[in-house]
Amino acid sequence: MPSIEVTRAPYRRTPVIVVVLAVVAALSALARIPNAPAGEAARMASRFRFSIQKLPLVPIPPDVVYPVNPMAKQMQFYYYQVGESAALGDLDGDGLPNDLCQTDVRAKSAWVRPVPGTGARYAPFKLEFGKYFDPVTEYPSVCRIADMNEDGLEDIFIGFYGRPPLLLLRKAPADLKPGASLSMDSYTVQELVPGLNQRWWTATANFFDVDGDGHMDLFVGNYYADGSELTDANSSKPFEMNEDFSRAKNGGTSRIFLHVSSLSGPAPSVVYRDAGNVLPNNGAHAWTLASGAADLDRSGLSDFYIANDFGPDQLLWNYSTPGSVRFEELKGEGSFTRPTSMSIGNDTFKSMSVDFADVNNDGIFDWYVSNIASPFAMQENHFLWVSTGKMDKIKKGIAPWVDKAEDLGVGHSAWAWDARFEDFDNCGTVELVQATGLVRGMENRWPDLAQVGGANDQLVRHPASWPRFLPGSDVDGSAQKPFWVRGDDGHYVNLANDLWPDMTSPARGIAVADVYGNGYPDMVFANFWDNSVFIKNNGSGNRFMELYLLLPAAEATDQPAAIQVHDGHPTWREGTPAVGAFVEIETPDGRKQIRQSDGGNGHSGQRSPEVRFGLGQTQASAIPVRITWRDFHGTLHHDALTLAPGSHTVLLATKGKNQ
Repeated sequence: MPSIEVTRAPYRRTPVIVVVLAVVAALSALARIPNAPAGEAARMASRFRFSIQKLPLVPIPPDVVYPVNPMAKQMQFYYYQVGESAALGDLDGDGLPNDLCQTDVRAKSAWVRPVPGTGARYAPFKLEFGKYFDPVTEYPSVCRIADMNEDGLEDIFIGFYGRPPLLLLRKAPADLKPGASLSMDSYTVQELVPGLNQRWWTATANFFDVDGDGHMDLFVGNYYADGSELTDANSSKPFEMNEDFSRAKNGGTSRIFLHVSSLSGPAPSVVYRDAGNVLPNNGAHAWTLASGAADLDRSGLSDFYIANDFGPDQLLWNYSTPGSVRFEELKGEGSFTRPTSMSIGNDTFKSMSVDFADVNNDGIFDWYVSNIASPFAMQENHFLWVSTGKMDKIKKGIAPWVDKAEDLGVGHSAWAWDARFEDFDNCGTVELVQATGLVRGMENRWPDLAQVGGANDQLVRHPASWPRFLPGSDVDGSAQKPFWVRGDDGHYVNLANDLWPDMTSPARGIAVADVYGNGYPDMVFANFWDNSVFIKNNGSGNRFMELYLLLPAAEATDQPAAIQVHDGHPTWREGTPAVGAFVEIETPDGRKQIRQSDGGNGHSGQRSPEVRFGLGQTQASAIPVRITWRDFHGTLHHDALTLAPGSHTVLLATKGKNQ
């Protein structure tokens, strides 16, 4: 049989290699953070003037220990990655948000101190929790500042890894006077859920009026499953990690607590009621790291976005009535060019922040969500949910917001946590800052974590299947902290190299406030396993409008008959912050800006409740202002004012213009 000779065409390797290199180059370009040309970046950076200083080291007890359940001893350090928190507010009642509450995992403690440069008004002090706290298996993880008993004195909320939250209520004896020094003796410690003996793993908290009765309610976002004993070296009780990396619903129970009653005086108190199972689609058991409340349709009720690790976030439309919480979940739409997984409620990412701003100037809040978006790592991206304006779709259960992070240049940075929109130079357009990095060390653990991320879902939930994660591990440990500024073409440019090139310590929370009352927002970055950082804003010369919006204190006997306005910041116990109040201004060029008084949006940082608008170099002396707010009876008010640029305190009146 004759042989058959097969002639093979020569293998054309060169075109294949060229195509592969082109694809790799394109993907590499997409993975990089956009940067402006050096000259343009320098010009944009010249608008900002910051002074950066490390905050004093929180004292670390010599006997501090970090135990872990023997079932996960190879992951000891992993379970101490959440817990760096910072909140700015007015704790001493001097009218300025110049007091800092911070938690520090290294010391397993929480502290209160004056912000640097604001005077030695009181000595820094450690928060003591007495019989309620076990320093071996528990540590403070979240600090929030809020006037929980509505008496004109700010109180302190502390969430924990290892137990339910505690409330520190400011005592108000009859002889309490302005300027009284703060100390631990100034507070009464109360349990949020009296007598509950259960381990909670609280990663975030948020104060806002959920049910529209005019009182601040509370959202507590928990991470690991309730009752898990992961920080107890003497426990052999099994516990679970996330059941998978994209749809996990075996986390801790997140809860909404409705305000019931409160008392001021020398023995203050507040009562909250657990609203029950009110988060749709088993949302209470997602692995929650952040939340955000905002009135997205101007109905007078705050809608709610929950940012979850290992699975879909939730956008919850608020249909609540006083005493009864009702949410309906909205989901985004996919399209030919947008996969379903890149739409609201269908994502599979690792969300860790929420913050709101009107990015496209349509009078509707948009919001930013941090994910894990490290170059050459998991290749997720951050979300910037931008309104389409098609609000009629809400009736069909559709969320009319689409992701524009990649289009606008804020889609990539690193493993990221809190993010904040603020107009730092008062130009009239918001900038965006972000806390990044997991942990700094000598051993790169990215490959190990990536391997777990691709593991069989049946294995992921078992701690024994996770890699070694001990002190010395490094994951994005030297990532810069982005400072995105919007350019003339509408895209954001990262100016970190020009403004703070050495800001590379891993961080968790970002607290923002006008600490000095000069109209310019300052910041605290809550750093992980390093000193936190205070960033003073030295201003740009642009004009601004800043509003301290207050409700009369709940026990005030003299309720104002009309709105009262005065220049400057609030006086001693003038009122309680009107958290959730929605404000719109209109500048002479016809542009409208919107803001809302914030009660704890984000992960572990907190913005103080005053609202600010940048006015640029306007010469206008009268700016129209519209305020939507609720009084303590739940009545919705719409009020219009005309105010000059500068700072103003606005005491809202129950006899204002009703809905």
